[in-house]
Amino acid sequence: MKKVSTLILASPFPQSSSEKIARQLEKSLSTDWTFEEIDLSTLPANDLLLRTKTPSEKFNHSVKQIMDSDLIIIATPTYRATYTGLLKVFFDLLPQDCLKGKTSMLIQTGGSPDHFLSIEMGLVPLVRSLGSNIISQTIYSSPSDWDKSGEISIELSSKISSASIEIQKQI
Repeated sequence: MKKVSTLILASPFPQSSSEKIARQLEKSLSTDWTFEEIDLSTLPANDLLLRTKTPSEKFNHSVKQIMDSDLIIIATPTYRATYTGLLKVFFDLLPQDCLKGKTSMLIQTGGSPDHFLSIEMGLVPLVRSLGSNIISQTIYSSPSDWDKSGEISIELSSKISSASIEIQKQI
């Protein structure tokens, strides 16, 4: 039976560096995985801002994807020294303990290495507040982790491989 992984993209922009890392991680997992995706920037703003009494089908489907997943990969850039507001409002709307018994992999990118603790100080508590277990090999990336052509460096690729190995041992 295939395991299910849901990638939550929290960048307001397509093809972000956090998305590129997450896609590389997905490629490194074995073939016994099915991959789903939630791009938070495409969810209806009315749902995220509680402007409607009944959430849209797209929003409800996103929540169901999470509930049906074995692994949640969360990929976000750093905004104001933590994760994006998109991620915060989405997580605020998820049912309490909806990640209980699930495993999460955290990926965060930033403009400098100065915010590398933002995963531990911001993202980890957010995800744990919903009951998730978290892979210890989280990934924080800054511009030094990319080569001149914009490709993932050997060092970052090694971090992704280590995370993949840990995921496959745990799940």
